Amino acid sequence: MNKQIVESIIILKMVLLLKIFLWLLSLIPFRVQMFLGKILGKLLYKLLIKRRKVVTWNIHKCFPDLNKNDIASLAKENFARLGQGIFEICNSYFWSDKKYMKRLKNIEEFKKKIDAIKNSKNLLLVPHTGNIDFVVRAPSLFMKVNGMQRSAENKVWDKIMTEGRKKFVNEIFLPNEGRKLLKTLNKGDSVLYLPDQDYGYKKSIFIDFFNHKALTVIFPSLLVKRTNCKVFLLTLVKEGNSYLADIEELVLKGESVEEDLKVINSSIENFAQSHKSEYFWIHRRFKNRPEGEDKFYPDDALREYWL
Repeated sequence: MNKQIVESIIILKMVLLLKIFLWLLSLIPFRVQMFLGKILGKLLYKLLIKRRKVVTWNIHKCFPDLNKNDIASLAKENFARLGQGIFEICNSYFWSDKKYMKRLKNIEEFKKKIDAIKNSKNLLLVPHTGNIDFVVRAPSLFMKVNGMQRSAENKVWDKIMTEGRKKFVNEIFLPNEGRKLLKTLNKGDSVLYLPDQDYGYKKSIFIDFFNHKALTVIFPSLLVKRTNCKVFLLTLVKEGNSYLADIEELVLKGESVEEDLKVINSSIENFAQSHKSEYFWIHRRFKNRPEGEDKFYPDDALREYWL
């Protein structure tokens, strides 16, 4: 049998098995999920040593007023949310709309905000969190949304992620399909976009984020310039056993890329300031530096400071 066919069959079988497992996780009562998520987070905190260093170093650099104990405590809270986020992602793929809506504390208020914008061109910017799929499902309850995603290196997870998201995202674009996304936005459809990771030097510029230069992708500003769309920050915050969903309009003019990106980074910084444990500190947001600047994540400093 052709090697490629054999590989495809193996991947499909693994996808099926993993989907069944994730579906079973989504059936666990929510409170139990969150309890297990905290335990999983503690385990990840102990096992993912390199990522733990990234989280603690990011927090240390972004919140210089916090002492070591506060930083360690916040890092543990962040890992707990990452552990819970695994269950939340399962829920985003397999929960019904009705079951999902029961967890939104401000469902009527959020629906009114979505109803007010759903017939216009909207760019919904989403800060990175450990439960991003659960977050972006919220607006899809009341309007059609499209989005862009990067392919996962693992083929099995990439297929599961794509199939799961297609249940609530109308059309998914790859990073090289920016023109398709632009056309979709110009048609009057809403588009989801995550602007706060370091995607490399190409088509990004350095903008302050927590008083540190961070490569920030210019794409949102270009979309505003070319489509005259409205821009919103979409957030979902866990409060007890419920969530608060919100959209906040951002004033991007499309005239100055730098000024637009300052608005974006400032709004995401405010979110991370207010909800420290929710943000995706595990990402090396500051890995690329301006020319001549020392690297942000020095191994010696990490070992000396935290071990």
